[in-house]
Amino acid sequence: MIPAIGYIRVSMMLEEKISPDIQRAAITELARRRGYRIIEWVSDLDVSGRTFQRKIMKVIAAVEDGNAKAILVWKYSRFGRNRTGNQLNLARVEKAGGELISATEEIDARTAVGKLTRGVLFELAAFESDRAGEQWGEAFQNRLARGLPPLGAAQFGYIRRGRAPHPLYPGTIADPQDGPERYEPDHASGMAGVLAEAYDRWIASRNFVVVAEWMKARGARTTRGVLFEPNELRRMMDRGFAAGLICIHHRECPCGKPQNCRNREYLPGAHEAVITMETWETYRRYRKIAAARPPRARRAVYPFSGLIKCGHCGMSMYVSHLRRKAYVCGSTKKKEVKCSTRHVTMDAFEEAVQQVLAEWLPDIETAAAAETAGLTVREVAESESDVLQRELERIDKALERQTELLIAEVIPQSSYEPLRDRLLGERSEVLSRLAEFEDQPEVKALMEYVPVVEGLIQEWDTLPADQLRDILAEVIHRVEVFRTDPTKAWIVVHSVWGETRQRVLPARFSKWRSPESVG
Repeated sequence: MIPAIGYIRVSMMLEEKISPDIQRAAITELARRRGYRIIEWVSDLDVSGRTFQRKIMKVIAAVEDGNAKAILVWKYSRFGRNRTGNQLNLARVEKAGGELISATEEIDARTAVGKLTRGVLFELAAFESDRAGEQWGEAFQNRLARGLPPLGAAQFGYIRRGRAPHPLYPGTIADPQDGPERYEPDHASGMAGVLAEAYDRWIASRNFVVVAEWMKARGARTTRGVLFEPNELRRMMDRGFAAGLICIHHRECPCGKPQNCRNREYLPGAHEAVITMETWETYRRYRKIAAARPPRARRAVYPFSGLIKCGHCGMSMYVSHLRRKAYVCGSTKKKEVKCSTRHVTMDAFEEAVQQVLAEWLPDIETAAAAETAGLTVREVAESESDVLQRELERIDKALERQTELLIAEVIPQSSYEPLRDRLLGERSEVLSRLAEFEDQPEVKALMEYVPVVEGLIQEWDTLPADQLRDILAEVIHRVEVFRTDPTKAWIVVHSVWGETRQRVLPARFSKWRSPESVG
């Protein structure tokens, strides 16, 4: 009997959700009639055929390795709906001496007529995919225009109104008796309050594990009915639905991978927010600080994790407990040891940083007072960004107005297209300029750093290490450590506003010395 692999795919499209059991039964019957022995079943459940980034590639590799001679599918469309992908991967199968066989579209692809028929079936599958994609794109934009989530998914802390369960298929249909589709805060169960408090608790602790455990204790569950885990909680809070926003993949991003791309944009939603915009902006600011740190530094055990660097080689320094607690250059862990003597005791290092902060405080207070007399750098940046944002809104309204005139047949297509192209070009230019502001690090007025530095000086000994690390990252970009011999070492502290300060560390069993005392 000829070894074959049975491949089952269930698409995300509603009309393609054919039961895997139906596909398996048809493939099994085909194998029995034609003498194939199914050595393995491979299933791609709820996966689109528009991409070949799925388990079918493992099946093709098995044919190329000689483990199987045929791939059995329910229909040719199960293999794929991408024209280029179908041709390339089918060629790989046939070059390896294998064949692709449909259980419900039995043709002899070894003949000219059979190849033509199979090509037509593949083309029809691609056409259906393109048609569905266009319809989905129209529905996507329609929902965005109404301030609704494009996927129509349930949202934690909210109740979806205006929809009723579909009587035949999974999903929902419009319910005219309940009014238009909308999302309302779930105050009755208290989950809206839980969602709002989750942001406050995270801002206070900066720890998703702590907040997830608190939500579990309150009995909060995800929209899938399971208890919150830290990663699920992070994804839910990052979407910003609680702030009255709709989070989508950036419409101008050309990556083609919306599920994994981090290039997101936030649009105003039609639903009521349960947190203030100030809370949302504070959350986003702290999330940016956390995302910029290495994963091991996000739950810091020591206050300078990820902030302290060797000034000689640039490597991060780690904590050693061999003698006294000390920060040691990370290059000592590598085979080629470059900085074996680069280390400083933790107590001396932290005391030096505290002294630098104490020196900085009166200086930034004075500079902040002078800065308030004129326009700050942040206000200039915000004013330019606001102008661009208003220009973008003007272009969008003009595009919408011209489209309405075209639909109403007030203007002909020949007049509409040149104006549309010009407006789209202007929109692309404005978006690229706005992206420059998003890519730049956040610039604050010096006055905003004063309470942070004051809090660090006053609460240094009382704050937990992870919270102290997060607050330090708001004012310190990095700290470089230099040591030329066992008796001479110093640090250079780089602030986030661009200033640097040097502080000499004491020699062993000696008193502190000022930077001027170093020759």
